[in-house]
Amino acid sequence: MFTEPRLLLAGAERIGDGGSAGVLPVLYHLLWQHELTADRIAAPLGAATVVRLAAQGWP
Repeated sequence: MFTEPRLLLAGAERIGDGGSAGVLPVLYHLLWQHELTADRIAAPLGAATVVRLAAQGWP
């Protein structure tokens, strides 16, 4: 889902068939484990945070 940069909440909703409540904890865990990465310097982590696979890095 995050091979291309995507908003955190938009990706969670696509994964969870329109509901993100069960998916967000998993995505936060993947961020914590550095499987996903986000530009948290630009803004606090939240629904509008852009997330991508960690292996791709930031340009």
